[in-house]
Amino acid sequence: MTATALDTITAAFVGALQAGTGALAAFSLPLLGVFAIIAFYVHMGPLVASGSVNSGDALASVLLLAVKMGIFYWLLIYLAPIATAAMETFLQWGMAAASTPISSATMMQPSTIIDLGFKAVLPIQQLISRSAGWSNVWNYSNYFIYTVAKLAVLIAFFLVGLHLMMTIIEYHMAVLVGTVLIPWGVLQPTAFFTEFSIGWLTGGLVRLLVTGAIVGIAVPLFQILKLTTTPGDDPSLYSAIIMAFASLVFALLSWIVPGRAASIAGRGVSLALHGGALIAGAAGGLRGIIAVTSAIRGISRMMQR
Repeated sequence: MTATALDTITAAFVGALQAGTGALAAFSLPLLGVFAIIAFYVHMGPLVASGSVNSGDALASVLLLAVKMGIFYWLLIYLAPIATAAMETFLQWGMAAASTPISSATMMQPSTIIDLGFKAVLPIQQLISRSAGWSNVWNYSNYFIYTVAKLAVLIAFFLVGLHLMMTIIEYHMAVLVGTVLIPWGVLQPTAFFTEFSIGWLTGGLVRLLVTGAIVGIAVPLFQILKLTTTPGDDPSLYSAIIMAFASLVFALLSWIVPGRAASIAGRGVSLALHGGALIAGAAGGLRGIIAVTSAIRGISRMMQR
């Protein structure tokens, strides 16, 4: 078994989640239809019951609801391709910021990160292998420190690869959930479901962007990083310790910074958006048009008199 087992696990989860997204897509449009009917009666009911409804108010309400349903319909139909294109774009942006030749396809393979860790500790492993036998009895402390440094580097790179795998899986899970949660935003009382879904998606995109930037910076750095050697062509103890600390810092940055950025992004979207934010903006323009039309009609009647 090699590190490509993580790639296999990632591909299996992503494939299963994409299949689940396709299966749940069959429920998204019926949900949208049900909520559209409810929203129609919610908007028209008070106007009809008040007895003061006119053709302008009715037409404006129906038109506004039609625009709203059209936006939701388009988003649900193209949610999967939009999400995939957004993921690739944000990954590409992160790696472009790092000025690295790594492609987005490489970022989809966590084994690349783990293999890089094994390449980084290869000189240390060779030293440990050459030092086997009675020589370890007299240099046990050095042997122990080299071993700890090697394990620290491997664990750090494994954690980075694991974080990348979890980020990819989590984003596809957010797309899966969004398929059936986005239609709930049609109604204001249930719009928090849509806010949660959009916040999760945007947070995942920000996490991918920051992770791509950090990994894009670190991978070429560790590829050219060379351990300082002694006159006997062995890696020095000092350089091995420094590499171990650098790898741990790399792992901490990869875990903490993207997570905090995603949390801030998701919370910001939840605070900035609500179920009627987009439609409220459209309604403002529509109300302006209706007001102008009414004013023109009033002036026309005055002139007729």
